Amino acid sequence: MKKKRRIQYLFMAVWMVGWALPLAAQTLDTGIVGTVSDPAGASVAAANVTISNKATGVTRAVKTAADGKYDVRYLVPGEYTVEVQAPGFRTGRRTGVVVQINQQARIDFQLQIGEVQETVEITAAAPLLQTENATLGEVVAAERIVNLPLNGRSFVQLAVLTPGVRVYEPSLYTASTDGSRIVANGARDSWMQLNIDGITLVNNRSNYVTLFPVLDALQEFKVQSGNYSAEYGGNAGANTNLQLRSGTNRFHGSLWEFLRNDKLDARGYFRPEPFPKDILRRNQFGGVFSGPIRKDKTFFLASYEGQRAVSESAATDIVLTQQQRAGNFAGSAPVIDPLSGTQFPGNIIPQNRLNPVSVDLINKYMPLPNTSGDVNYSGVTQGRLTTDQGLVRIDQYFSQKDQVFFHYIRSRRDFPNYELNPNFYFNGTFPNSSLSAQHVHTFSPALLNEVRFGFNLANVAVLSPRYNTDFTIASLGINGLNVGGPSGRPLRPDEQGFPVIGIDGYMSMGDDQAASNLDNSRTYQVVDNLSWIRGAHSLKFGADIRRLLDDATTNNWPFGQMFFTGDITGNSAADYMLGYPRTTLTPEGVPVSKIRQWRYALYVQDDWKATPDLTLNLGLRYDLFGQPHEINGVTRTLRFDLDPNGPVLWPEPGKVEDIYKNEYKYFGPRFGFAWRLPHDMVVRGGYGIFYSAAQFDNMNILQLNPPAGGSLTVTNPADNPIATIQNPVPAALYPTNPIFNVVSIPPDRQRRNAYMQNFNFQVSRQLSQNDVLEAGWVGSKGTHVDTSLNNYNQPDPGPGPIQARRPYPQYARIRMIAPDTNTIYHSLQARYEHRLSRGLSLSTAYTWSHLIDDAAQTINMGGCGCQNPRNRGKAERASSVLDQRHRLVIGYVWELPFTQRLKGAPGAILGGWQTGGIVTFASGFPFMIRQSGDSFNNDGNWQRPDLVPGQSVTIDQKTPGVWFNTAAFQRAVLHYGNTPRNPLAGPGTNTWDLSLSKAFKMPWREGHQLLFRSEFFNAFNTPQFANPGATLGTGSFGRITSTALDNRQIQFALKYIF
Repeated sequence: MKKKRRIQYLFMAVWMVGWALPLAAQTLDTGIVGTVSDPAGASVAAANVTISNKATGVTRAVKTAADGKYDVRYLVPGEYTVEVQAPGFRTGRRTGVVVQINQQARIDFQLQIGEVQETVEITAAAPLLQTENATLGEVVAAERIVNLPLNGRSFVQLAVLTPGVRVYEPSLYTASTDGSRIVANGARDSWMQLNIDGITLVNNRSNYVTLFPVLDALQEFKVQSGNYSAEYGGNAGANTNLQLRSGTNRFHGSLWEFLRNDKLDARGYFRPEPFPKDILRRNQFGGVFSGPIRKDKTFFLASYEGQRAVSESAATDIVLTQQQRAGNFAGSAPVIDPLSGTQFPGNIIPQNRLNPVSVDLINKYMPLPNTSGDVNYSGVTQGRLTTDQGLVRIDQYFSQKDQVFFHYIRSRRDFPNYELNPNFYFNGTFPNSSLSAQHVHTFSPALLNEVRFGFNLANVAVLSPRYNTDFTIASLGINGLNVGGPSGRPLRPDEQGFPVIGIDGYMSMGDDQAASNLDNSRTYQVVDNLSWIRGAHSLKFGADIRRLLDDATTNNWPFGQMFFTGDITGNSAADYMLGYPRTTLTPEGVPVSKIRQWRYALYVQDDWKATPDLTLNLGLRYDLFGQPHEINGVTRTLRFDLDPNGPVLWPEPGKVEDIYKNEYKYFGPRFGFAWRLPHDMVVRGGYGIFYSAAQFDNMNILQLNPPAGGSLTVTNPADNPIATIQNPVPAALYPTNPIFNVVSIPPDRQRRNAYMQNFNFQVSRQLSQNDVLEAGWVGSKGTHVDTSLNNYNQPDPGPGPIQARRPYPQYARIRMIAPDTNTIYHSLQARYEHRLSRGLSLSTAYTWSHLIDDAAQTINMGGCGCQNPRNRGKAERASSVLDQRHRLVIGYVWELPFTQRLKGAPGAILGGWQTGGIVTFASGFPFMIRQSGDSFNNDGNWQRPDLVPGQSVTIDQKTPGVWFNTAAFQRAVLHYGNTPRNPLAGPGTNTWDLSLSKAFKMPWREGHQLLFRSEFFNAFNTPQFANPGATLGTGSFGRITSTALDNRQIQFALKYIF
């Protein structure tokens, strides 16, 4: 403990030193570097170099070193003019120098003999070749952000323009606290890091993007897909840096409205007429305004965007008829009286035998039939979405030595969701905010310091309307539903909800897990970076200190469940009306874990210009992931070393202990090189080790252990039912020694954070002033990757009672959170870019890759997918479910040339049209083949069948009706199946998202225009099929029954620009 305190004090001292320096502004290591020489190529020392921002007028001035080199860092991305003056030489000036985020643009000068008053001016093209470092990635500039078609206006969708990158985007209407992620080069979905103006913008629980800045407020962003500087870390996957726009010396703004309506959309592939189309009505509206507060000194930008949307899908179900509610089952199969063992006379239950609680609940909480036929109820499921976001950014330039920057974003998303049963829905709210205060101080042209402070706050709450009211389960007439059983803890007033009541074959009633989802994530961050240019070395030292807090729930059946199967009377509805549940699952409750953690990082980076053509990037980062503490006393794990009779839950209920044993050995070296060759070529390569902090979900789930959580199933005897809906867990059925499902960390309790080794080798060639081609090999290896072994306590397949054969028979299932997965990824990646010229901008990203692992995903993405969790390695090594062999993405913006020369009225109508698009072709993802039931007789999660000898699993002609050879699989009984993990791949992707727009110049003022825009997502209405049914023994086995993406959708927009 003393050692950990000393380490904390050391890092706090670094923090205080950083704050003692003048407070400074962050621009994400963007700069201009170069060499000044004379006509003979000799270095020109002490030349004056002045760099001016075209939009703001802000200037920076430095002198060249003895070797003629200059290096200006911490510039705001944008367009610059670079001017060089030296006695005896003409003034050299480059205009139109465009500098992108995280770029060190190289602008060299060869001065001509003459007078300083004479000027040689060259209009420069933005550098296309990356000559200063080996970082992999792609910059997405404002021109693409605002012109490419985006369904929902999310910047995340543009990350796919980077080779090796895909994105994960869930629906905004769902109850999940999961969110969007950018995934690169074999990394896990939860390994992403995303920063806005240098401050983190991801959730602590499972590492997803917490808010989406207004597109028109973004200057640009860069996806660093691999081998980035030691300045960045904390997660091993893609590092994405977003840069907000700043104001300029002129006032600018825009107002917009984007409209989606299902009447414009194509019908879903699996919803042919006469099925009704899904309904979607969406309006996104807002504006952005920027300008000067004080010319050349102070600038502002403010924006607002709102969204109002409703999504509906028609659905049907079966509800109990009025006759059934009265006990009349005439015309149905015989209904047996469980007390006499004979059929009720006339198949009618006497009124005095109907359970009054059942009658009351069915009449209040299940709707009556509204259509004829067996499927007698039709309605809609509905999701509503209301979002509002405000943003402000201030830039203050005190002098060439001091610049301050500040932003604040506040956003709120409300997403109530209504089930087909209108009596049950949830209210979802998601307020979040981001703040960054940053400032750069220049001690000298060679020494700069930058400090930033910020926070990211995100609070998801998905709750039943009964939450925090006087509602109780007992008010329904249902008693004894405590956490873990009759003798367990009662539900608190703030965790009461309607237990799920399932009647086999009928509509259910109750609040499921969607109605108790809470996640309050807060991150406070301080960063200090010191840059020192010394000769050929550009050195950077820094510290990153974060305080992470997360209060969250994890549960599946928070209020319990009763299921009426028909085993008692022969009819599930009759079982219900008599009040006899077959099984009851006791509530898990809604315990809240409160996890706290410090994270510290120190780094040094040296970008060494070893020769005029060779730059070496040498870095070392040390990440100290502090011990995560759960301060609410609700998390427990199994200890395998305390009792010789087997593992026991620890610590004592309510007691706070360090669950994990921490490690302090996370040193991450970084090496890269960039070698300029003749003929506009650059060879780049590198290697690095990147650590990924374990997500809080791995610890949060431990709250499911009793007594804070924990549930078990009680079965009612079919021939002599004891449990009733009033008392679903009677003492007579409750076991003396209950056996719970539990969650545990590994026996050694060692907290191993995953790490990934990145390696790459690439060759780039500038083909012309506006064209560049890059290709190379990119690979990674993941170690100590975490996964979820969902049933570590399953016995081997075989005959006999399952519980007695378990390795630890005192427990049911043991879900083990295990950091022991290995991954390997290799790829060929290519990128072609045509910079905007003659009205055309084009970007192409191609990836050919293979990702192999020995377990599937992380805890919040489905678990390991292994049929024998205690024997993995070679037995489970296979293509990953994240493996995508081919991926081609093309993004373009094209000003249609054949209308540009038109004049007068034809020119006003037909001229000025622009089209853009994102075209995606991609292979499908592998999937697993499983079998239904428990033929292994081991309670296993992922039971795989046997392969049929002589049968090929694939077929030549794939169709949605038959995607693979189902005859190639047969049920494995009492032994592990020999079908390998993920033997087949699903359908690929073929989408064309297109836009067509025209700008109308307004006659009343120059620079004002009205932009009309139409966007077509999946423009050619190509079905994008989901994976086929993959469970042997089900009716959908081998058949595709749904689509992964929507059919064609159309969006219109108007934007007024001034």
